[in-house]
Amino acid sequence: MARKVTLIWGLLALLLVAGCAGPARQSSERWIDEYVQRDGKTGIDGRVYRKDDGSPIAGAYVNIYPDAISNLLGPSMYISLPTDGEGRYHLDVPPGTYYVVARKRLSGRSMGPLSPGDYYSEHQRVLVEVKAGKLAVADLPLVAIKAPMFFKKGLVDVQGDTGIRGRLVDAEGRPVPGGFATAYDDAEMRRLPDHASTLSDEKGNFTLYLPEAGTYYLGARIHAWDMPRPGEPHGRLGGETPTPIAVEKGAFVEDVVIEMHPFVGEYQAGKSRRPL
Repeated sequence: MARKVTLIWGLLALLLVAGCAGPARQSSERWIDEYVQRDGKTGIDGRVYRKDDGSPIAGAYVNIYPDAISNLLGPSMYISLPTDGEGRYHLDVPPGTYYVVARKRLSGRSMGPLSPGDYYSEHQRVLVEVKAGKLAVADLPLVAIKAPMFFKKGLVDVQGDTGIRGRLVDAEGRPVPGGFATAYDDAEMRRLPDHASTLSDEKGNFTLYLPEAGTYYLGARIHAWDMPRPGEPHGRLGGETPTPIAVEKGAFVEDVVIEMHPFVGEYQAGKSRRPL
């Protein structure tokens, strides 16, 4: 009997420790575990650099989000000053757990849609637990948006005079930020798209530049380079019967709304490749 009681208390102790350890860390997340002390400051320090060669990125902005509801897009809780010539930044933030992302727009702006050629944090989410009296060290590697390189025929990566503008929304009409509108030259849409838009902004707005006039079929994705995973927002203009959009040379089709719903199909790993 005494042995059973001891075992029960041991199990309860293990459960208590597990409950106090915080949420389980996901493989798609990178947690920051490095800290320094500097005059009792509380916040986040780090360096922003290019992943390919390790060189610093000046003029990047680091955004701090309290959660991932916005898909880490749009206005953030905190934003840094532009990184210096060595790619360094500093943010004074109170203790807590935050998501950290960095972006460098070629336009020099601190906010706005990302376009091909801009630099951004990889899709792995970086989380930081800020502790009182310590600086978490979050070094952030950035990669260039390579949208022109991962579609079958390439993407128009300059602002042209032909294309489609519109919004990505969910079933309730709320904007979906951080997604792509995808375009196909035919109604067979179960493959890599032929063209893709800029990332949708916090209002769901996108711009899809096209190389020439023609008839296109539109879809919408969050990650355009891989099969959608169950629950990931996904959509087609026209639903199961895609609606064709006729685009004339030198003109934009305006106000196209693509409704997105959680994907309910089966994910097949390796069905299509990531661009980066």
